Amino acid sequence: MKILTTSTSIQSLRFVPREYILSATLFFRDDSTNVQTNETVSLIQDGDELVYSANFNLIEGRFYDFDFIVDPNLWEQNVTEWNLNSINWENSQGAELSIYKDKIFCTDQILNQIEDEYYNINKNQYVVQNTNDNDYIII
Repeated sequence: MKILTTSTSIQSLRFVPREYILSATLFFRDDSTNVQTNETVSLIQDGDELVYSANFNLIEGRFYDFDFIVDPNLWEQNVTEWNLNSINWENSQGAELSIYKDKIFCTDQILNQIEDEYYNINKNQYVVQNTNDNDYIII
């Protein structure tokens, strides 16, 4: 699971894909509203990881699903395989390939498991009242 914030600045998703491809279709779905969007995106390879950077418009406390899909019939991504294969690619029915699928959780809380800082669902909702208030003490 990836953790992102509600910030409107550019945030990055780093992942190790099933296949290293630099162009894919991103399917992005809000779990609460079940609204799905998709767009063709460019990925950057950084060592063994692929990186996708964008301005995400996320809402605090929500989960999102995302999936990077590659159409196996794309000419520019399969030139070598096309040259080695004798099938007619224009008529073939290839299945889409998911190179990475995961979930995002959106929170502005600072999370650091090493320092025992975990997500608190009730953070700043309940405030402890002043304990020096003696208005309700009957003597």
